[in-house]
Amino acid sequence: MEFEGRARIHSHLDIAPLIDIVFLLLVFFMLTSTFLTPEAIELELPESSSAAVAEATPITVALDQDGQLTLNGERIGLDQLRPAIVTLLKQDAETAITLKSDARTEVQQLLKVMDEIRAAGGSNIALATTPKQTQ
Repeated sequence: MEFEGRARIHSHLDIAPLIDIVFLLLVFFMLTSTFLTPEAIELELPESSSAAVAEATPITVALDQDGQLTLNGERIGLDQLRPAIVTLLKQDAETAITLKSDARTEVQQLLKVMDEIRAAGGSNIALATTPKQTQ
């Protein structure tokens, strides 16, 4: 006696289109998101009640409270600052230079950096600050 078994339905789910959609979404979000460039050193900028918003400059010098310098995000020594600024100012001597100094930096260190920038030919120096919080 032969029993005829029920024909079982073997359903099978193809996940290849699902994987394609997930990868397309991943690529979409990667291309449309904005990336922030992190600062090379952490700074707490001093506050100023008379601060004005200025446009970004192509040359940025940052000085932290320990005297560490960065030029456009790359660490640099004080003795290397002058030749590096001279090279950057060759295209346009009137280019503005933004100097970001930590609020706890000694004034003497700040003046040394400003002297090096001026000796390199930088005459348009802007000090970066944060707006003072009103209470």
